[in-house]
Amino acid sequence: MYAYISGILEELESQQVVIEANGVGYRIFVPGSILQRLPSVGERTKLYTYLNVREDAQELYGFLEKEERQFFEKLITVTGIGPK
Repeated sequence: MYAYISGILEELESQQVVIEANGVGYRIFVPGSILQRLPSVGERTKLYTYLNVREDAQELYGFLEKEERQFFEKLITVTGIGPK
């Protein structure tokens, strides 16, 4: 649904970030390896996203490169492996 989100990094936590784009704050789950490569809070960034829709939640997962997202999409097709 969302190919990527580009905006200001507003919050940085252990497994998630908030990016503000056009007045909307998007909570995006990110792997630890990506957290280390993100810019500082207050700077612009762009994350390629995957929207995981479940019965009880909708969650965005973010990656710095398209290839990382593509690998993630292939990985979660394996039986027994989910986004988290």
